[in-house]
Amino acid sequence: MAQAFRQAIGVLPQGLREPLDALPHTLQARITEVRLRVGAPLVLTAEPMPLFLSANGQVVPQCIAARIVTANEVEQTFLCACDYSVFRRQPEVRQGFLTLEGGHRLGIAGVRGVEGDFERVTSLNLRIARTIAHAADVLCSRLFADGLCSPILAGPPLCGKTTILRALATRLADGSCGQVYRVCVVDSRREFGSLPQCDVLAGFPKAQGLRMALQSLSPQVLLCDEIAQAQQVQALQDGFAAGAACAVSVHAAGEDALFARIPLRRLMETGQFTHVVLLDPAAPGRIGRIFTRQEWPG
Repeated sequence: MAQAFRQAIGVLPQGLREPLDALPHTLQARITEVRLRVGAPLVLTAEPMPLFLSANGQVVPQCIAARIVTANEVEQTFLCACDYSVFRRQPEVRQGFLTLEGGHRLGIAGVRGVEGDFERVTSLNLRIARTIAHAADVLCSRLFADGLCSPILAGPPLCGKTTILRALATRLADGSCGQVYRVCVVDSRREFGSLPQCDVLAGFPKAQGLRMALQSLSPQVLLCDEIAQAQQVQALQDGFAAGAACAVSVHAAGEDALFARIPLRRLMETGQFTHVVLLDPAAPGRIGRIFTRQEWPG
């Protein structure tokens, strides 16, 4: 997991990258985000609390002694993430993020210009993507032991939804769940990284990618992250009609508001999904509760 961290921080300028690269591997493996704001401390998101980088390259628990990020460092990070061609990456930039090699994501904030593009970038959030081989163990043993099913993974940001879907895609495709399946992943934000045993449609809008998969790739399993729109749900419905199982994720703050979420209710109304898997926000990658169809509210 430290290797993923070192790959992600490759977009940072040398003055930030070197002290982060020198951190202990155990700490690197805990860091999920690196946040840069012009004129503010560099923040490392790590359980159980945020950490800060000091001027001498040490990690400190308080921002008082923290290193301050400069406007030039934010600009250089942004340009490197764009491969020094902002125009070429403009469609992604307009959505507020850039997907980097390895599936890492750089969130962007700043000042809007007259043309609707960023006139000035003022903060960046580097989110580290990690492949955790055992992340899908519970799903494989409890849900897929007797064949294919169609789960919905629900939880807030940073709880491991994409990580679990990535691991599940690999397990289904390599036979670890009892049989080798034809797996197609619609990766609209290019966050899944390399999945050599799967068919991956990277960079395509979700609904379009799902329909392209059905038309030409004959999937037994469709996987797609962060379903939110009615047209995406309809595309999944088409997948069910073609005989494919589907595994998807949605945002949800917690169990109390889980079934009130409109995207989740749209998915439930298809009548095809078999389980809702609620992830534990306090422990990324850990499953909090699994609801069967019979436990869903009417």
